[in-house]
Amino acid sequence: MQQRISHHLARSASKGLVVRHMPVLAFLAGLVVGAVLLGAAGLAPSVFATANSHVLPNDHIVALANNHTAAPAPVIATGKRALAAAPPRMVFSEIIVPPTRALAEAEPVLLATGKRDLLADITTGSIHDTRPAIALMIDDLGIVPDRSAHALRLPAEVTLSFLPYGPVSRPLAQAASAKGHEIFLHVPMEPSGNADPGPGALLTRDSDTRLREKLDNQIADMGALVPIAGINNHMGSRATADRRVMDEVMRGAAERGFVFVDSVTTPRSTARASAAAHDVDFIARDIFLDHGQGPDFVLAQLAELEHQARTRGVAVAIAHPHTTTLDVLSVWVNGLERKGLRLVPMSEAIALENRKRMLAMVE
Repeated sequence: MQQRISHHLARSASKGLVVRHMPVLAFLAGLVVGAVLLGAAGLAPSVFATANSHVLPNDHIVALANNHTAAPAPVIATGKRALAAAPPRMVFSEIIVPPTRALAEAEPVLLATGKRDLLADITTGSIHDTRPAIALMIDDLGIVPDRSAHALRLPAEVTLSFLPYGPVSRPLAQAASAKGHEIFLHVPMEPSGNADPGPGALLTRDSDTRLREKLDNQIADMGALVPIAGINNHMGSRATADRRVMDEVMRGAAERGFVFVDSVTTPRSTARASAAAHDVDFIARDIFLDHGQGPDFVLAQLAELEHQARTRGVAVAIAHPHTTTLDVLSVWVNGLERKGLRLVPMSEAIALENRKRMLAMVE
């Protein structure tokens, strides 16, 4: 195996491929280890990566695993954590796995080469829709039946987040999911003041075991009825500032493939750092729409939301099921297309943000 890799890289070098410094050693070591592991698992040991024709001098090769095969694929450098650690400009390669019984039907993996292909490869929505995107979440749902139900009249692109203890959270979450809304669990967490976040709140005095027990029970209860896309915090100015608490939350999210939306109830939140440490997709709220009173306040916040979306490409807002808020939003959403804006679910907003970060890495 080592001779084959050396021979292959020598042939590439004779064609003008220049790969420098320590990443080469790490890449070769990864290939060898991957081949050994695959051999131990009963797969053919001859696994190697070929550089594509776009490689330039001083480029580094980063190989990614094929997530579409029916059997385990060679894992050399996988996931956003590996990408984040890579050099500023990356050249991806084609992973070649000799056919085996399990992989006979698998297609070769051809990954991105350069910015344009990378953008197309990581897109979850339409690559052609470049309009500024707004992700809107209504949370605190499930407590007041009529106002919570009113939120379901908004377009399906609006993300809805339900409190686990809400008396109508379960039936309304089922109805919202059937209508096409993305469903979040609005996990109650300890605030800094005297406000009551509700039963089952994650508290800083809880042990790690108790934190996970509370979170797991809430997820299991709601998840038995509807698919949950992610979590956002209800209150939690004290809990989100506690890294130990957030690490337990992110472990639970990572195990289930959830995303996390930080409601940002404190500037000292550790949610972003904890999410990054546990490979949990993350986004933070930009605008609260209704922490003030009256339709004029909500409209002013919406104007700021539109401005941020046009400036940055993506903006995130959280609102609550107040009658005034829902009435204003019911009219506002109808004018977005005319303004050249679009609503997207929270998971798509996260994908757009991730795409921006990846593009910044390859520029």
